[in-house]
Amino acid sequence: MKTKPKLLIITPRKFAKTTEMIIEEAGELFYLVVAPIDDIIISIDNKRLKLEYDGRDITKVDYVLPKIDSKRAVYGFEIINAFDAFPVPKPYHAATILVAHDKFLTSIVLAHSNIPVPKTHIVKTKKAFESIRSNIKYPLMAKLKGGSGGQGIMYVENKESMESIISSMEVLKEEILIQEFIENPGEDIRVLVAGDNVIGSMKRIAKDGEKRANVKAGGTPAKYTATDEVKDISIRAAKAVGADICAVDLIESRKGPVVIEVNINPGLVGLTAATNFNIAKRVVEYVYDVTTRHNKRV
Repeated sequence: MKTKPKLLIITPRKFAKTTEMIIEEAGELFYLVVAPIDDIIISIDNKRLKLEYDGRDITKVDYVLPKIDSKRAVYGFEIINAFDAFPVPKPYHAATILVAHDKFLTSIVLAHSNIPVPKTHIVKTKKAFESIRSNIKYPLMAKLKGGSGGQGIMYVENKESMESIISSMEVLKEEILIQEFIENPGEDIRVLVAGDNVIGSMKRIAKDGEKRANVKAGGTPAKYTATDEVKDISIRAAKAVGADICAVDLIESRKGPVVIEVNINPGLVGLTAATNFNIAKRVVEYVYDVTTRHNKRV
């Protein structure tokens, strides 16, 4: 009887619906180990690095699938950084966590790879804001660097509102991203990338009176077939940030598609509803394929 490869899923203790979907599908192909992020222990013992959960060595697996949310990005980085010392395949290295959970770093990395992104500034003080005032146009989007699920995103109609936001951020000692507003019908595109392929795509349509199209912000998932241009940009964006599996969010502008975010912990519920496909199964099958190819080489 063929032995199933061992899949480690690193996740918050309270499973998201997407994690439940992946666990359900993965049980068919893998022997599963599910480790809550907060309960993983990283140790250095006699110059030897160890990662343990519940007294077990969790490096003796065939694939690591992290489901790390923005709240746990720092410890998630430390865990994946430790895993980088072991020859276990996973969808990204630790550096990708730092990039993907920071919207401005993401924009820098994408721009360096010649991938279209909105015009963006990052400021922390009123003085810094004053120096770019003449270069910005209203309305615009103001974003926190680490927001997710549509949180920390504000539609700003005028300079008075922007000045109020800057004042609040200055008190909190937080940076704020000031990004051009791209006129569109209130929708964006989400593309799920796995390796060199797109395995799912949808449009997200904002609810009335809302500028954010995220499903968590009340947006509605809708059927959409990605164009070759959107596929190419999405795959290049994933490679630029170093993610083998991720979602790429885009907006159609007058000049063509622009990338607004790369999400290394994407939800699959909306994509599943929009496509009528078992997206979790596609992700698991891709992970199984990567695992099988890796095990044949070692």
